[in-house]
Amino acid sequence: MADVDDYLPAAPAAATPASQPVATASTVALSTVDIQAVLDYIEARGFHFAPWQVASYITAIRTKPFVILAGVSGTGKSALPRLVADATGAVATTVPVRPDWNDSSELLGYKNLRSDFEPGHLLQFAREAAANPDTQYFFLLDEMNIARPEYYFAEVLSRIEEAGVLLDGVPATPLKQDAGDEWGQVVIPSNLAIVGSVNMDETTFGFSRKVLDRAFVIEFSEIDLSLIGGGGAAPAPQQWHSDAWRREGATLAGHPRSSEPSVVRVIETLTELNDLLQPAQLHFGYRVRDEIAMFVLAAEQQPDQFESAEGGQIDPLDLAISMKVLPRIQGSGPTISNLLKQLGEWAQPSGGAASAFPVCAQRIDLMQRRLVETGFTNYWT
Repeated sequence: MADVDDYLPAAPAAATPASQPVATASTVALSTVDIQAVLDYIEARGFHFAPWQVASYITAIRTKPFVILAGVSGTGKSALPRLVADATGAVATTVPVRPDWNDSSELLGYKNLRSDFEPGHLLQFAREAAANPDTQYFFLLDEMNIARPEYYFAEVLSRIEEAGVLLDGVPATPLKQDAGDEWGQVVIPSNLAIVGSVNMDETTFGFSRKVLDRAFVIEFSEIDLSLIGGGGAAPAPQQWHSDAWRREGATLAGHPRSSEPSVVRVIETLTELNDLLQPAQLHFGYRVRDEIAMFVLAAEQQPDQFESAEGGQIDPLDLAISMKVLPRIQGSGPTISNLLKQLGEWAQPSGGAASAFPVCAQRIDLMQRRLVETGFTNYWT
């Protein structure tokens, strides 16, 4: 059985690019911006999201600039990034993924028959974002899994990962190094986040653990058809500086608040969870640990916004485990069945966890029922 100390971050050593926060002294604390005003703006536009959904999205972006929004069609998951961008003075663009995307040419670019370089959608958007560092930019891949993400997104994924551990001012690897002088120096700047919307049905592809480990997955499935809303004038958009979206740290070891008591609770909980996952070879590593802990730390800056539509408080750690760990679980047979049974018991108030995790418990119960009914299960609805 793993010991909690095995998962605690090492004490910061001498300053190195890999251990330092991405953010600078100008980073704006999330507590200084008004998420409630964002909720009011969205509702006036005729859309309804629970406070925790919007708070989770904003907090996830501040933790890792790659978020996947999942759920049934028509829940507004594709609209959320644009609504939040509109409400905060950010810039957003949407690129629909096509089934024939087999490489990164549509995102990063390619050489035409005359050997001239044609920049892709993301490369152009990244250059625009870099030219406007005070403004936040959101690049939305709509129906991200209608093609295989591992085929067209692998290069981008590695650049996202690399950008997360480099100090500002240290050149990152360009998105497309063979793109010539004009485009070959474009990197993912700190004011650019990538968001994917996904539908999980028989016409789409699943995600590998490599992708899931590097993203926050926010699931939209709760629908209240009695809500109509809208009709009133939307409040004036706020103007969030891009610093309001910046991360406090790229790794837990380099995070300025890594010694907070909440981090100890996170690591104790994740150690228990990993002990349950390890026999099924579904346990996770330091990246997942770091991002869950940093999500919880960021959520502490907006504690009042992590609540349900009815006003009940929701534990950010419960949400983070549901977003980062449960999507990894899929399969059939007794190993998965036993694992889900143990996880269900763990997530209950009387289980092995130090506190109950109702968000996780609800999803685990759904996964258990699907396994019984169909012989196979995964996280997705």
